[in-house]
Amino acid sequence: MRLSWKNATASGCLALAVTASVTGATHAVPAMSSASGASTHTVAAAVTATSATTPAEDRTFVSTTATGGSETTLRVTLDPNSDGSPLKLTRAERDRIAAVVGAPTTGRKAAQEASGGARHQVGPVGPVEKKRAPATLRCDKNASWSDANGTLHARFNCKYSTINWGYKISARVKSFITSKVNERGVSWWNNGKRKPNNAGHVVGKSYHFHGTLKPVRHGDHVQFQDYMAFRVNIGGRTGTGSITWASDVKAKK
Repeated sequence: MRLSWKNATASGCLALAVTASVTGATHAVPAMSSASGASTHTVAAAVTATSATTPAEDRTFVSTTATGGSETTLRVTLDPNSDGSPLKLTRAERDRIAAVVGAPTTGRKAAQEASGGARHQVGPVGPVEKKRAPATLRCDKNASWSDANGTLHARFNCKYSTINWGYKISARVKSFITSKVNERGVSWWNNGKRKPNNAGHVVGKSYHFHGTLKPVRHGDHVQFQDYMAFRVNIGGRTGTGSITWASDVKAKK
């Protein structure tokens, strides 16, 4: 996996691009894009071709949800046939799998739209959207944000100049995970400056992922994200899944 923050525009917007080699797909996790702070939900079956002979447009499903101070993307790519031939899914089967993943919009048009939107910018996405301010983490207040993929907890421990975070995968996603979860380890930035990663883990799906970001002081703008991959079985169809979550916060006493 290759992960990087870079300047997106002269106005100082930042872009987070995450490239993962697990499924041959390119992932990106935007920070919040809603001006009102209300959650947004984008779902689609995505085009992510892994090779010329095993196109993935009919077997990759993506669900992205923004809630409060976090955003998560769940991606599932089903395996090709055992002989290497492309997997052929009926429309009914695709719809059934998409519903389990949380991506009810399927079909080639939706897949092309999802592929075209694979890289997101922190800031305006369209002409009617405004850049969303970071969520505020108050000293010793335990904030949490939940969606269909999991729950992120974060706390600014101002006494010790740290942010403590925790993440748990949801029961819905755990229901189709069949392997241990390979967590990359949180990457983070403080006021735009890259900081050392937290340690990764290879653990069971019920593990409470957690870590500490330091030093973090009053007024710091902190952005952090994690990537975790696993094997799945959905209705007898096996494949590789991943969750990428990101958070954009400002530490306040």
